[in-house]
This record gives sequence, structure tokens and C-alpha cells, in this order.
Amino acid sequence: MTPPDYSKIINKTAKKIFTPYGIKQKGKSRIWLDDKGWCTTVIEFQPFTGRQGTTLNVGINFNWHEQIYFSFDIGSRLDVDFIEYDGNEDRFSKEIEKLCDLALNKVLEYRENLQNIHKAKPFILSQIYTSEDIWGNYHRGTICGLTNDVVEQNEYYQKLLQADHPGEWLNELKDNVSFLMADSGGHHKFTVKIIEIIRKTRALKKLPEMEINFTDS
Repeated sequence: MTPPDYSKIINKTAKKIFTPYGIKQKGKSRIWLDDKGWCTTVIEFQPFTGRQGTTLNVGINFNWHEQIYFSFDIGSRLDVDFIEYDGNEDRFSKEIEKLCDLALNKVLEYRENLQNIHKAKPFILSQIYTSEDIWGNYHRGTICGLTNDVVEQNEYYQKLLQADHPGEWLNELKDNVSFLMADSGGHHKFTVKIIEIIRKTRALKKLPEMEINFTDS
């Protein structure tokens, strides 16, 4: 299906602004990805049902949980109004440029905070998550494990194991956490396990194969 004219304007403008920074379009969608390997910053020009135009979501999706879809683990809707397309292409294009500039600034901010896992740790620990007892503890425990803070890692993971929520997905997550906590050779083995999860997740999300690098990049 040929996208509406306003979607073409969004993607044309986004391509012009994002491409020099290595931010790539997801297929032919209105989603753009800044891919770091172990995490991906997602830029979404989100439509509203029954309206022509867009609002803007920008957030981080960690790839260390095996899932097929992209989600916003940190961040999401930016504080912007819905940009309505009224048929005036020039005006709409200028408004989209402003959104792209906002998105780019957020991406660069995330790049700085996630430059390496040691710099990422205080940033990740300080965030507020949609489910503190589940995903907050999982992401905090994982970054602590990757930075070899075993005591903190186990504290966060133990809190997750005590969480209660209906759904088989939580039992699967708890099984995975128990596997990560198992004594299997210390920090190196933990890192190897996380890298394997990341590789599986990237394949499910149809992200390209790449070396997983937790150091400066």
C-alpha cells in the first residue's frame, strides 16, 4: 500500500536529518533506529487513529531481554503537540524538521549516557520504569551484573523473583533471571550469557548481526 503523502514527507525529512548520524529507518515504517548493539534508541513518528499527522516518541529499548518487538524501556512520548497535516506540505515539512531536531538531540543525549556500561550504570539505575518491581529490577540487575557488581545484581534480581503478576511471561522471565544468577564462572560467564540473549533478541527483531561491545563506542 502506498503511504499517504504526509508519511512520505515525514520519512523524507527524517532521512535527511538522521542519515548523517547513522540512524536508520526500520523497513518502510515511520520508525527510525539508533542501534548500539546491546540497546537501541527508537524514534517513532506515531500516528493517531482518524487523524493525519504525527506525534513523537523517543526511547531506549534494551536488547538483553529476549522479545520479538521493540519497546520503550526508558523514555517514550516527548512533550510535543500532535502535528496535523492539513495539505500544506511546506508547513508540515518545517514542523517535521523541528520534531526531527528534537529527536536527534535526544538520541545524542542517550548516546552520551550509554557510551559504555560503566557510564550507563548510574543512568540506568536512576530511571523510573513502567514496572519498577519487574522491569526496573531486571534492567538494574543486569547492568550491575555487567559491571561486576554482584551484590547489587543479586539484590535487584531477588526483588524481581519476589514480584507477582498474572501471566506466563513473568515465570519465563524469572526462569531466565535464575539462570543468570546461577554460579557459572563469575563476571565473564554472566557477560557471555547476556551477549547470547542479545544476539537472539536481535535476530528476533530482525536487526543485523554485529559485535556486541560494552566499551566506548
